[in-house]
Amino acid sequence: MGRVVSIVLSAALIAVLMAAAILAVQARAQEQVHSTDLEKFSGVYELSPKQFVYIQPWPGDETKLAYSDEAGQLRALIPVAESIFSAGPGLLLFTPTELQITFIQNSEGKVTRLIREQNGFPDRSARRLAAYKREMVSFRNGEISLEGILFAPSGKGVHPAMVLIHGTGAGDRNTVLPIVHFLVRHGMALLSYDKRGVGGSTGDWHTVSLEELAGDALAAVKFLQSRKEIDSKKIGVFGVSQGGWVAPLAASQSNDIAFVISVSGPAMSPAEVELGRLAHNLHARGFSENAVQEALALRKLLDQVARGKLSWEEFQAAAEKSRKTKWFPHAHVPPSADSWLFEHWRRLPLDYAPGPVIAKLHVPVLALFGGLDHTVLPDQNAEKWRVALEEGEVADYTIKIFPSGNHMLLEARTGTQEEYPTLKRFVPGYEPMLLDWLRERTILAR
Repeated sequence: MGRVVSIVLSAALIAVLMAAAILAVQARAQEQVHSTDLEKFSGVYELSPKQFVYIQPWPGDETKLAYSDEAGQLRALIPVAESIFSAGPGLLLFTPTELQITFIQNSEGKVTRLIREQNGFPDRSARRLAAYKREMVSFRNGEISLEGILFAPSGKGVHPAMVLIHGTGAGDRNTVLPIVHFLVRHGMALLSYDKRGVGGSTGDWHTVSLEELAGDALAAVKFLQSRKEIDSKKIGVFGVSQGGWVAPLAASQSNDIAFVISVSGPAMSPAEVELGRLAHNLHARGFSENAVQEALALRKLLDQVARGKLSWEEFQAAAEKSRKTKWFPHAHVPPSADSWLFEHWRRLPLDYAPGPVIAKLHVPVLALFGGLDHTVLPDQNAEKWRVALEEGEVADYTIKIFPSGNHMLLEARTGTQEEYPTLKRFVPGYEPMLLDWLRERTILAR
C-alpha cells in the first residue's frame, strides 16, 4: 500500500540531506533551536485579507517546520537561526535558498508575526491570527490510548469537524494536517492524532488491522461528540491512502459520521492494489512484459503465504531464484516471515474487499485521486468507487481525478517517489474544490 507523507518524504529526505553543507547548516542552527520550541511558531498568519500562511511542525521530524499557504505551496523549513527558517526551490530541497521565514516576537517572547522573503516576490509581513484554538487531547479505544491535537475555530457557536485518518506507516498528528490545515480558518475543526505506537499513542501500528484502525477513528468521533464547541451532527472523516480504506469502514459502522472524504483511497483489496502498483511501476521503468509477469507471480506466492496456503520456506525457494533479477528490488519482498512488513501485510487483511463497505455508505462522499498516482492507480480505483457507490444507491457523491496530481495530490511531472523533493505545491484546484464541496452541503458556512 502507498506510503503517507511522513514515510515517503522521510525516505526522500535521507538522500537530499547527504550533502555535507546542508548538514553543517542544520547542526549549527540546532544548537540554538530546540524541538520543544518549534510549537510556538505554529499558527495562521495573514499576509493580506485573502492570503494566509500556515506553519506547523514537519510530519515525523521535530527539527523542522512545514510551510503551506492558500496558493497550495508546501515546503519543509530548516532552522537557520533561533527564529529564522529557510527552504529551497522544492519540497525537500534546501539549497539554494528560495524562501526565508523570520518570526518576530514581542517583549514577552510570544510570536506575533512573520516576515516572508521569497524569490520573485516582494518581502511581506504577516500578522499572526487568533484564528483557532489548539488543544492537546487524548481519548481511548478500549485499552488503546490515543493522543493528538484538536484545532477549533475561535469564533462563537458550534463548528463542524473532521477526523484525520493516516495512510500506511508511522503517521503522527502532523502527517495529514498540511493537506487540510487551511480548513480551520474557514470554520472547520480538525482532530489529528498519533497513530498507534507513534508519539503519545499506545499500541503498535505494525500489527494493527483495518478494523482496529476504524475503531480508533470511531473513538475520535465519539470524543468530538463530547465537546461543546463541536456540532455533533456535522462530524466527518478524512482519510488519505490507507485511510481511504479506513474512513468508509468507520462510516459504515456508525450513524454519527456526516460525510466521508477520501484522498487516493483504494476501492480495491490490498492484494489487488499491490499487484497493480508493482505492474505499473515495472512497466514505467521499462521492464519487459515477461519480467513484469515474473514479478507478479512471485508477489502472488507471497500472498499465498499470508493466506496460510503456502509455507515461507517454499516462498523463499522461489524468491532465491529471482533475487539476482533487475526487477527483484522493486518487488518489496519482506526479509523474513517474522518481519513487521510481512506481519502488517498479513493483518490488513490482504483480501479485504472495500466495495461492499463503500456501498453501505449513506452520507455524502468525496473521492479524490491524482492522475499520476503510481500506488493507487486512479482510473481503476475511481471506477470501482463509482460502481460501489452506484450499487449502494449513494445519492450524493463526487469523484475527481486531478491529472497532474501524485499520490498526495502534489502537483507532479511523473508521479514517482524520486521527484518528491523537487515538488512545490498541491495540485491546482484541490483546495477550492474541497471548500466548495463542503459549502454546497452546508457543512461549512459561506
